[in-house]
Amino acid sequence: MGWLQIILGGLVILVSVLSLARFYYAGFFLHNEDICHHFYTAKEVYEDFDAKSLSERVQEVLDRLESLQYKLESKLQELEKNKGTLEKVFLEYEIVRPLHNANVALRQIRLPKIEEEEGKNSTVKEDPLINFFLTEEIRKYITPKENRVGKINLYGTEKVYNTIGHACVLYKNELQQYMDYDIGSYCDDDWNLAQKLMINGCDPLPRRRCLTRASKEYQKPYPINESLWKLPDNKNVRWSNYRCRNFDCLQSKNPKRGYTKCTGCFEMEKEKLKWVINSSLSADFMISDVLKIKPGEIRIGLDYGIGTGTFAARMREQNVTIVSTALNLGAPFNEMIALRGLIPLYVTLNQRLPFFDNTMDLIHSTGFMDGWIDLLLLDFILYDWDRILRPGGLLWIDRFFCSKKDLDDYMYMFLQLRYKKHKWAISPKSKDEVYLSALLEKPPRAI
Repeated sequence: MGWLQIILGGLVILVSVLSLARFYYAGFFLHNEDICHHFYTAKEVYEDFDAKSLSERVQEVLDRLESLQYKLESKLQELEKNKGTLEKVFLEYEIVRPLHNANVALRQIRLPKIEEEEGKNSTVKEDPLINFFLTEEIRKYITPKENRVGKINLYGTEKVYNTIGHACVLYKNELQQYMDYDIGSYCDDDWNLAQKLMINGCDPLPRRRCLTRASKEYQKPYPINESLWKLPDNKNVRWSNYRCRNFDCLQSKNPKRGYTKCTGCFEMEKEKLKWVINSSLSADFMISDVLKIKPGEIRIGLDYGIGTGTFAARMREQNVTIVSTALNLGAPFNEMIALRGLIPLYVTLNQRLPFFDNTMDLIHSTGFMDGWIDLLLLDFILYDWDRILRPGGLLWIDRFFCSKKDLDDYMYMFLQLRYKKHKWAISPKSKDEVYLSALLEKPPRAI
């Protein structure tokens, strides 16, 4: 019996030594980043698992869900015409809505992309470092969110990258170019390179030890009582990376102005009419009507959009401080906001907002997001807005537009947090598109 125990103990020690030797050979103790590739090649991982077929089957399920939802909605309309009230209520609440929620949830699932090369086996294309993390929420967060089919986002890119800085590995050369400078000397005039890196997920960018260039003929800005509604001095902007060379060139009538979003933003006479003049569209809310809902309670807020700070200027006249997000997408939006005496916040959609929890009285969004945006990306953004908005704070969705067939999906996203409705309006934009505006109040959560 004793010899048997000795033999078994020896076998255990031998197996342990061999296992440790294999780990050491793979670089386990040396933190070899290719350890997983040593043990599990792509072929081994997917040898018994056809990811391409899985993607196709999931798409079939989605198509069938969409077809079934369309048939059920048609049946609902038919029941409504025939005044089948009980059947309509049962069908709507017990079948159609759960089916719609399941459809949205299923569309948010991210599957690996299968690429087939001629003469080679299928390979799984994955973005950098996603499999470095085990927590599924992190993996979902950093997975690039593709635009809806056929849609182009305001950046002109096919995806939006939620970032924790990991995407810099995709732009190694650009990042090295950005960090190639003489310490203490002048930086290159390369803000456009920095913005390209930010938009593509290489953000936050590292700090640099060089001096930022400014306009050679920088002039003293106008006093605040003039600057809000007056174009700044052309000499206060470095124009080298823009198509235009002055503010007059940025007028909407100029087809070569270099930007497409927010046309007319640099025409102060047009800007003065926004949010203060009644419009024929029911989706246009006025600032005075919004402030009446919470008299004296709206003091600070965030304008999450693209523009030249006109919303913040109008709110400043009401003694409300607004921070305006801005990117220089073909025009000097950040410079314009600052020269008007307002506060620009240079961030992309990829970033978590740099504000503490429950601090903002108001979040206003217009012109930045529309029907191109991915539902999972929108979900992360809405929860981030909810994080910084205080209980009782207002979320103002201003003229969000999308195709009619996508409206239900987006309405579900905006209403999922169970905010109180103060205003809700849908207006036609074109034959196939609609505007949606809403004023929602965050509920108290005494937990």
